[in-house]
Amino acid sequence: MSDTPNRPEDAMDEKPFETQIEVRYRDTDSMGHVSSPIYYDYLQSAYLEYMHGLLDLPKNRKLPHIMVRTSCEYVSQAVYGDRIAILSRVTRFGNKSFEMEHVMQLADDSRREVARANSTHVMFDYESQQTYPVPEEFKAAVARYQGRA
Repeated sequence: MSDTPNRPEDAMDEKPFETQIEVRYRDTDSMGHVSSPIYYDYLQSAYLEYMHGLLDLPKNRKLPHIMVRTSCEYVSQAVYGDRIAILSRVTRFGNKSFEMEHVMQLADDSRREVARANSTHVMFDYESQQTYPVPEEFKAAVARYQGRA
């Protein structure tokens, strides 16, 4: 992968990282469906699972990047007891950042989409408290996993 942005339609053909989450009762609102802020918890969990796995980093170690922006579009309802599959992909690299897409769908035969989220992450050195360019090794690891190597 290069620093040239990927086209979103290209990302759809790539292998996503899948995280499954069961909707807990406490995730729902008074109407009985998943409360909108909870989808941000789901996307963060999916991002962490993907990156800790990709980088082979123990979960008690900090990732070398921080989440700086998120957005979420709610497509259809999910309710208590549903299992949600979150399909995460890196869709674009910048100089010091990368963007991800997280498609949330029911983890059943319907695969009905319930939400679509995006997140932006910046490479960050905690010791120096400075950002730094996205390493080529990280880009290559993403490309190998997502099938763009």
